[in-house]
Amino acid sequence: MSHPCQSILLLHPSSQVVDRVFAILDEAELPPVRITTAFSYSEAVQALAERRFSLIIAFATPELDRQLEELVSLQDPRPVLALLEGQSSCEVVMQSLRQGASDVFLVDTMVTEAQAFAGSVIRFLERARLVDDTESYREQLERSLDELESDQAAARHIQHRMLPNAKMQALPGIGVRYDLTPSLYLSGDFVDVVTLDKRYCMFYLADVSGHGASSALVTVLLKNMANRLARNFRRGSSFDVLSPTSTLKRINHELLETGLGKHLTMFVGLFDLKTECLHYAVGGHHPMPLISTAEGSDYLAGRGMPVGLFDEPVFDEHAVKLPEAFRLTLFSDGILEVLPQESLEQKEQYLRRVVEETGTDDPIQLKQALLGGEVPEAPDDIAIMILARQ
Repeated sequence: MSHPCQSILLLHPSSQVVDRVFAILDEAELPPVRITTAFSYSEAVQALAERRFSLIIAFATPELDRQLEELVSLQDPRPVLALLEGQSSCEVVMQSLRQGASDVFLVDTMVTEAQAFAGSVIRFLERARLVDDTESYREQLERSLDELESDQAAARHIQHRMLPNAKMQALPGIGVRYDLTPSLYLSGDFVDVVTLDKRYCMFYLADVSGHGASSALVTVLLKNMANRLARNFRRGSSFDVLSPTSTLKRINHELLETGLGKHLTMFVGLFDLKTECLHYAVGGHHPMPLISTAEGSDYLAGRGMPVGLFDEPVFDEHAVKLPEAFRLTLFSDGILEVLPQESLEQKEQYLRRVVEETGTDDPIQLKQALLGGEVPEAPDDIAIMILARQ
């Protein structure tokens, strides 16, 4: 860091003392310094109102101790060196130190103690330089934080715009609602619903590894890949989107191609209104979604590898015949982090019981029921997505 020329405010009513100080400092090996003189406390206060000084050298007497204290307050956290007249008593010296002076010298002995006086000035200038550096670093940090907050707010806005409507119709009669609770400003959890035509609707819940901006960036890529699969289907160039397994493999390949070192867990589902079936595949996602019907609630079967870790991952595709009325409830694994139960099995049993007892398609109401009405600070992102036909 480059350092500007430092400055000293020299306050003394005697021009002879001022000249003496100039002479001592002129002979000393000081860093580049500019000295401003003041012959009264009012002049000194005016000078301090106009600029900042690295060091103040000021005369002090028992009668002017309050003015010295004011000067110290205006100069804080930079040092003030006090000059005492004549043979000042220990009591006067102590009084100046109590008022905040960093060091004290007697005017009458300045010539004989010139080396010590100059050494003290050099040390205080160095201390002031450290204060300046600290303030400069703090200002830079505050500016960087302001820029970061602005960037984060913009990124959050973009991520929010990428999400589907919080309450929407995936297909005629099938509604979708979701809730995202990020652990940081940005979320690594992401949900999407892509209606392909009047027959098909693809949806997914993804949980990107890690937290914050880097994970949120992957959700942008994920959104883009899903949209591309949908466009390919609509123009007839590719039908991978009709196979959840093929969808996972495409995302796995493209995520590896980016070289970001990120992976994700993902549940991909496809509604087919013509066959009344739910086709789905699992990419390392846990807990599994709960399917709720008139007969009760149970976890879907299935397993698979995480997405973005392996060149040749294995994903199983499943199909479930849908009844006239059903609810499909998906969670990201962040929900497991905040449940009070000790074991994973107990947490899963609790999830199923609450989902069945509440019978709600409102994810916010379900989250409050699961967590006792109060959402604690989440160590991981929490996503809840409910698709239902009543």
